[in-house]
Amino acid sequence: MGILKRDITALSNFEYDLIIVGGGIFGVCAAWDATLRGLSVALIEKGDFCAATSANHFKMVHGGIRYLQHGDLYRTRESSRERSALLRIAPHLVHPLPIVIPTYGHGLKGKEFLAAGLLAYDVITMGRNRAIQSERKIPRGRFLLRREVLDLFPGIEQKGLTGGAVFCDGQMYNPPRLGISFLRSAANEGAIAANYIIAEGFLRNGKNSRISGVQAKDLLTGELIEIQGRMVLNTSGPWANRFLESSLGVEIKPRPVFSRDLAFVVQRSNAHGNALAFTTKTQDSDTILDRGGRHLLAVPWRCHTLVGVWHKVFDGTPESIVVTKNDLEKFVEEVNEGYPGLNLSISDISMVNTGLTLFGDKDKQGKENMSFGKRSQLIDHTREHKIDGLITLIGVRATTARGMAEKAVDLVLNKLGRNLVKCQTESRPIFGGDMDSFIDFLEKTKKEQSHRLDHEQIQALIHNYGTRFHEVLRYTKNEPSLNDRIKGSTVSKAEVVHAVRVEMAQKLSDVVFRRTDLGTGGNPGNEAIQSCGKIMTKEMGWDQDRLRKEIEEVKSVFPAFQ
Repeated sequence: MGILKRDITALSNFEYDLIIVGGGIFGVCAAWDATLRGLSVALIEKGDFCAATSANHFKMVHGGIRYLQHGDLYRTRESSRERSALLRIAPHLVHPLPIVIPTYGHGLKGKEFLAAGLLAYDVITMGRNRAIQSERKIPRGRFLLRREVLDLFPGIEQKGLTGGAVFCDGQMYNPPRLGISFLRSAANEGAIAANYIIAEGFLRNGKNSRISGVQAKDLLTGELIEIQGRMVLNTSGPWANRFLESSLGVEIKPRPVFSRDLAFVVQRSNAHGNALAFTTKTQDSDTILDRGGRHLLAVPWRCHTLVGVWHKVFDGTPESIVVTKNDLEKFVEEVNEGYPGLNLSISDISMVNTGLTLFGDKDKQGKENMSFGKRSQLIDHTREHKIDGLITLIGVRATTARGMAEKAVDLVLNKLGRNLVKCQTESRPIFGGDMDSFIDFLEKTKKEQSHRLDHEQIQALIHNYGTRFHEVLRYTKNEPSLNDRIKGSTVSKAEVVHAVRVEMAQKLSDVVFRRTDLGTGGNPGNEAIQSCGKIMTKEMGWDQDRLRKEIEEVKSVFPAFQ
């Protein structure tokens, strides 16, 4: 069920109700929603699924509390609603994350101001825990004493410290696996998907010039493909406008501006599981109430710490996004000024996560280093450009992908003249998420599987695959050695086999960075990469030259100074 099979013939031998161009988080959410509402769907992605920004963001599921500081109540409510949906439908991949904000004095940085903000947020988001498992509920904000904050974070600035505020947001265990789970849910309902297929243009109906499909190319074989469809949804993110310009000669106006969002992973962990929000010298000039500087976060994530996020307008092509060593040195300096206890050096960085998100208004003076993307863009090209059969969706944050996909599919149904079938994705569990309690399911599985897997391995398995973990273990019946861990990780050899046979992994990088946990936190080492590569070589029929190239590609992703 829900097997991802790369069937090029199926793409070209059928007319679909909807073709989705772009397999990031917004595209895969749209595919799942559309199939549940009875549409036939084909999805193509020029790289691997959820490989760009969808894999390289900060892994937060934002509930919108920060948008109160910007006076943006609409976005606060939208974000809280979508965080609640993800906590409901993906309990194995999304969980609450407590965040501590130290308080200083009695002004905008004090407890009194934050108490008012937390109370307002709790009132505005009163329905945030509807139908959510008890261990997944978002509690009300609360306060800590000064000594309690210092017990958690002894390295923070102590001068004027009065205590701290605690609020909960959400966090993704593994963003690419969340995307794969959405896509497998769509495939289970009949969607056809293929990675490494690039859309090169549109098919047009000769009678009325309506868009009638997509001209595409298989990047793995060079084969040209024509995919017929009644509607096309362009969810190619930073590539969306360029695709429209090159293939149709039209441009989105105002032209989308993107921010290079950046965070990094360091090999630190804490035992208490709380994140820390700390201020820096850089001002957040878009706020109505400025508390004295931009907030950065030091967030526990698995066995690591994530630090970020930095934003900067990016004017280059999406392929040319780059983070220099000088950039990272400046960011490390800023972190150490705001949170001296981390005492970071650039050598502590094990992984850099960067991607492009909608920026908003870059023309406001002095705001080139901040992010002001306010709304996702849903564009009806009939209305904007007099081109029928085409819609574009460019999303702002992964948190809102499900909700924006719902709006896009509503528009697709309207364009097709179909009845507006109610969306189910706000409450229907995604692939692997059909469990009453994550904690109970995890403990039950530990008892049942402890004879062949250790508890750490089981926990990672349940987080990544949820109730579908048996799909991975089935390979070990005939080959017990596939239970073995790949050195230095919780990843079993069976997961690599599963990624190829069931989840359409085509490259070693697909497995290392997007189907498993192997390389998401940093370089697992040559032996681990070689071990994974040998399994893929056997599964894919590669020769040694191909294996060497695949390994080189994987290693190029890790920071060069490591």
